[in-house]
Amino acid sequence: MNLLPAPLRLPAIGFAAALVLGSSVFYLALDARMASKTRQLAAQTAADLAARDLRQTPQRLAQDRAQSATHAHLRAAGFLGEEDRLDWLSNLARLHDTLDLQQVSWRLAPRAASPLSPGLYSSGMVIAIAPGDARRLEQFLEQLRVHAHGHFTVRDCTLLPDSGGRSTSCTLDWWTWNGQ
Repeated sequence: MNLLPAPLRLPAIGFAAALVLGSSVFYLALDARMASKTRQLAAQTAADLAARDLRQTPQRLAQDRAQSATHAHLRAAGFLGEEDRLDWLSNLARLHDTLDLQQVSWRLAPRAASPLSPGLYSSGMVIAIAPGDARRLEQFLEQLRVHAHGHFTVRDCTLLPDSGGRSTSCTLDWWTWNGQ
């Protein structure tokens, strides 16, 4: 059962082959164009991200400089890392001589984790100086703050009259940050 006569068979097979070949070429060209558009879109997205990052670079550099300067200042002040108790005590001895005090005594509590923040630690220090008045106490604390390697807050201070004049007692909290 032949549907096509013999003289039309060859042209019909050629037409079918041309149709299959043409549609294959069209499909391949369409696929290549889609791949090209995908690459072009990816390149455009990368260029947009790079341009945005380039616009933000001065702000990021300024922020990084500010943060690194703050970190360096905190490290230099002795707030970051381990306590420098030896420096604290040597500064007490230096202030004893500098301010011509008769007595400087101290009691240093062990370092304890602070409930204020994870990584924050404090050490309580009770200092008694004699003779002491408000002006001398202010000088003492000011010079200790300037020269000691660390950061402290004053919890309380009292001026006490005694047989040799006055003595002063202060409770300080030395703070360190050891968080990662």
